[in-house]
Amino acid sequence: MSRWLTVDPGESTGWSVWEDKELVDAGTTPMMEFADDVWNEKFGKIDRIVCEDWRIYPWEAKKGSLNWDQCRTARLIGVLAFIARLRDHSFILQPAAIKERAIAGGAKELFYRPLHENRHQNDAIMHGWFFVQVELLGANIPKSEENTTAHHPV
Repeated sequence: MSRWLTVDPGESTGWSVWEDKELVDAGTTPMMEFADDVWNEKFGKIDRIVCEDWRIYPWEAKKGSLNWDQCRTARLIGVLAFIARLRDHSFILQPAAIKERAIAGGAKELFYRPLHENRHQNDAIMHGWFFVQVELLGANIPKSEENTTAHHPV
């Protein structure tokens, strides 16, 4: 049996734990407490971490949205990558853009409610469900028409 973790990194980090293709737990934890939890194996013996990637989008950089930002989310991702490397786990980064396709693949059925209060763990669930559908089951979840030609002001 494979036990693995998905992560929506941020100041409030969403996470979900999976065994093979089944969701077994999810929650939201403050960023550095979450890093400690992974280090201390609070989630059990995992063999894979699937994590949402973090990017500085050019249109946000031009607006100055991240001026003087300490990039703590990127630091958390680095910690998780280091732990995975040290423990010989798989470490997979997924773009935030998979969420629409995860919804199309049925992720909403796994969501915790109320939705707003559980948004970060539900984001982690979307990353897990997308991984199950695409990587483990080989499903082809196409992008919607609107999502195929996204335009961002640069």
